[in-house]
Amino acid sequence: MALLGRSAPFRLFHFVGSPMPRSKIFNTLEWEAFETPPVFSSGDRKRFFFLPLSLEEALADLRTSTNKVCFLVAAGYFKARYKFFPRQFHPNDIVYVARQIGVDPVQIRIDAYSKESCARHQRVILSYFGFAPFDKAASVFAAGEIANLVGVQFRPKLVLLEILQTLTRRKLEIPSYNILAGLIIAALNRHQRTLSQIIATGLSEQQRTKLDELLEKEPGEDTDPGWRASGSLGFYAATA
Repeated sequence: MALLGRSAPFRLFHFVGSPMPRSKIFNTLEWEAFETPPVFSSGDRKRFFFLPLSLEEALADLRTSTNKVCFLVAAGYFKARYKFFPRQFHPNDIVYVARQIGVDPVQIRIDAYSKESCARHQRVILSYFGFAPFDKAASVFAAGEIANLVGVQFRPKLVLLEILQTLTRRKLEIPSYNILAGLIIAALNRHQRTLSQIIATGLSEQQRTKLDELLEKEPGEDTDPGWRASGSLGFYAATA
């Protein structure tokens, strides 16, 4: 990749592969907004890329201009979203931060920012903001919270939005969309199996017949159990 210079095209720099198949909880635009860095105004840059004294020591330990700039941009993105966007940077943000710390933007090589440096910087940023990483323990916690939410709210998007708030309140790093969507779909499937077992074992033949009359089966997607309520049960319809 060429050096980031003043004549570089303004596009999002990133080093990611093809997106994994994802469950349809967010639509395409929502997914892209969730998985790409925030777009800052000039005022936002002043707010989110402000360098506190407590980070100056960490910055001084970084050897290259590229690492310094990428570290500060990643910290600003995390401050805004409580989430990392590994090695994704908006060029305007790179230019702004480079000039803020007295570095010529032409010197910044995004392709020289290694995965190891990125991971190391993420640990420093989490520590600074007092957040815990989304590790195995956090995943177990999130799965439990999602299971509780699914028991009372069958709309996957609302479950996703609620777990994002829960993770933020608990000061846990927001993971990727695919991780959260996978946890939600797994919980929905378990809940659906539980309901099916309750119906199969807890209702008489006559009761099941009456229930069948109230519900009509339609093909569903990943996030839709496939059932549509009719008549007076219409407000129970579960949609994504």
